[in-house]
Amino acid sequence: MLALLQGEWLKIRRQKVIYLVFSALFVLTIAHGIYQAFQQPDPVPESWQPALQSELAQLQEKQPELNPGTLMYEINRDKILLYQYQLEHQIPPDKGQNAWKFLSSNKMLLTITGLYLITMSVYIVASEYQQGTVKFLFLKPVTRLSVMAAKWCIVSLLLVFTVVFLIIVSFLTGLILFGNAGPAETLVVVGDQVIVQNAAFAALRYYLFTGIGIGVMCAGAFTLACLLRSVAVVTAISIFLYYSGELATRLLAARFNGAKYILFANTDLNVYFEGNAFAAGMSMPFSITILFVYLLLFAAVVWRSVHNKDVPLS
Repeated sequence: MLALLQGEWLKIRRQKVIYLVFSALFVLTIAHGIYQAFQQPDPVPESWQPALQSELAQLQEKQPELNPGTLMYEINRDKILLYQYQLEHQIPPDKGQNAWKFLSSNKMLLTITGLYLITMSVYIVASEYQQGTVKFLFLKPVTRLSVMAAKWCIVSLLLVFTVVFLIIVSFLTGLILFGNAGPAETLVVVGDQVIVQNAAFAALRYYLFTGIGIGVMCAGAFTLACLLRSVAVVTAISIFLYYSGELATRLLAARFNGAKYILFANTDLNVYFEGNAFAAGMSMPFSITILFVYLLLFAAVVWRSVHNKDVPLS
C-alpha cells in the first residue's frame, strides 16, 4: 500500500498545475492583504447609531420585496438581525482589521482550492482509463480496491495540505500587515439569534467545515470518474454541480422539505454556526449522518465499478 501511495504522489508532483495552484493561492493572498491594507476604513464616529438605524430602515423596507428562501432574502434578514442586535446592545460597527479577521475574509480562496481538488479527483482516476494505464495498475499483485484506495488517500492528503497551506499563508499575511490587536470576538447570526463567537474559532471552524464539504464533493467526482471514465465529461459535470448544486437545492428546499436529504443540502456544516439550515428538521448530527451515508454509497459504487470482469478502455 505504501508503494502505491508513493507512486500516486509522484504522479501528482510531476504535474506543474499543483505548483501553479499553490503559487496562485500565495500571490492572491498577498494581493488581497495589500489591497485591504490600503483600504483603510473611516473611524467609527461617536454617534454611529443614526447611520446604522437609517441602513436598518432601508433593509427592512427592502425585505418584503425579496422572495423567502432565496439567498438574498437570507442575507438581508441576517443583516437586519445583526443591526438590531448592535443597536440594542450598543455595539458599534467593527471596521478594524487583524490577523484573524483577515483569515476569515480570505476564505473566498477556498473556491479555488475546491475547483483544483475536484479536477484532480477526476483526473487521477479517469486519466488512467483514457491512457490505458489502468490495465497495468490492476495487474499488480494488489487488489483493485487497494489501487483506488491509494488514489483517494492522495486526494485526501492533498486536500489537507492545500487547506492548511491557505490557513497558514492567510494568517501570517494578516499578522504582518494588520497585527493581532483588535476585538477577539465576532457577531454571527444563527437561525433567528445573534450570538458572540471567538474570532479565531469562527475562522478556523469555517475552513475546517468547508474543507469537509470539498472532500465530499471530491468523493462524488472520484466516483463519477470511476463510472464514466472521461476526464472532460466528468470534470464538466463535477464543476457544474460544485457551483450550482447548493443554489438549486436551496430553491427546492423552499418548496419541498424532502430536499434536506439531497447531498448539497448537507455539505456546508457552517450553517449550524452561522446562517440557517436548508429545511426544517435539519441539525448537525442529521447532516453528518447524511454525508456518511453518501460516502458509503460512493464507496460501494467505486467497489462495484472496479470489480467488473473486464476493464474497458476509452
